[in-house]
Amino acid sequence: MRDIIGYLGGFFIMISFIPQVIKSYQTKSVGDLSLGMIVATLIGTFFWILYGIFIKGMPVIIMNGIFGIIVFYQLYLKIKHNKNTPA
Repeated sequence: MRDIIGYLGGFFIMISFIPQVIKSYQTKSVGDLSLGMIVATLIGTFFWILYGIFIKGMPVIIMNGIFGIIVFYQLYLKIKHNKNTPA
């Protein structure tokens, strides 16, 4: 039951980010996204993965691993499409 709660928490945090990634991909508009927020989220996710490894918590490792990929992709979109935005 404890692991199910961990997976559910990770799932809902992960899906909260997905609509923004989809919108960024479709519109190629990332000007309103904070680079600092994306980087801080990515760093925080990395530390959650390390914590999961230390406590041998598979829900923490797996869900943050997937979330990290999603956040990294948002960072990629931010960098890629920010170059196309006039200064």
